[in-house]
Order: sequence, then C-alpha cells, then structure tokens
Amino acid sequence: MEKMNKAAMAAAKIAELLHWIGGATMLGLFICSFAAPDWLLEALGSAIRGGDGTLKVYSFEISGTDSSGTVMMSAVTMFAIAGALLLPLMAMVFRNVYLIIKKSKNSTPFQKDNVRMVKEIGIFYVSMPLVGLTLSYIAKLVIGVDLVETGADLDGFMTGLVVLCLTQFFSRGLKLEEDVDGLL
Repeated sequence: MEKMNKAAMAAAKIAELLHWIGGATMLGLFICSFAAPDWLLEALGSAIRGGDGTLKVYSFEISGTDSSGTVMMSAVTMFAIAGALLLPLMAMVFRNVYLIIKKSKNSTPFQKDNVRMVKEIGIFYVSMPLVGLTLSYIAKLVIGVDLVETGADLDGFMTGLVVLCLTQFFSRGLKLEEDVDGLL
C-alpha cells in the first residue's frame, strides 16, 4: 500500500505541475493571439490544418478552421482562454489528490481538511463542463453561430456529482470517528 501511495503522490504532483505549465502556455497562446497573430498562424496553422482542425481541451472543443480550411484566429483565442481556465482547475484537482494522500499517510483519511479537499475536487469537476459550455456559447456569440462549431463534454459534471456524494460519506466517517474518539 505504501508503494502505491508513493506512486500516486508522485503521479499527482507531476500531473499538477504539467497542468500548471499547460495553463501558463495557454495564457501565452492567448497573449500571442493578440500580440503576434501572424507569427502564431505560421507556427500553428499547419498543425491545426493537418489534423481535423478541432481544438480540444477537457470539456471545450472548437473548430479551428472555417469551411474553406482557413485557420480562424478567433477560434484559437477562445481555445487559449478555455485552456487557461480549465487546465488550472484540473491542476487543483491533482493538488488536492496529492495533499489528501500526504495528509492520510500516517493518520486516518477522515480529517476535516480531507473532507474539504474532496468537496473541492467535486466542485472543480462540476465547474469544468460549466466553463466549457459557457465558453462554447460565448464563442458562438463572438465568432458567429454560422462560422464556428463548438462542443462541450459534460462527463465531468457527473464525475463531480459522484465526488460530491462521496464527500458526504467522508463527512459522515469524520463524524463517526469523532464520536468514537469522544467515547474512549
């Protein structure tokens, strides 16, 4: 069990760091979409056109090209905004997973901080599809309904609800443990 916890802690910390780096990169992409759009089109245009033209980050998906195959800078900008919002949310999920495992290493998992962090994980998961859906609507308003194709994956919403339900079990476990400790 100890080896598995160490591996999970290492994986969670690496995933957290990669998501923070990804969020910062998306912020840089957002800035470049305004400061150096021509350079950005040259740097990313062939990669976007080379695939199916779809840009996706977690619960947000947008078509990066128009019907003629031309890269739309406004779609790249919306993709960057989505990445700059969604990747840090997922980084916080991994941060909380790391901290829960670390705090529970030499103690019970039924601690107030752990209950709070599990609840936060649920909130982060619920908020991700809501952010994606909101940005999809904003993209259609800003770019144009006929010009852009967007999508939002709502799987994270159900995952978040499950995690929020699990929070209730952790909260109940914490209360029961406090009651038992009070009896002894």
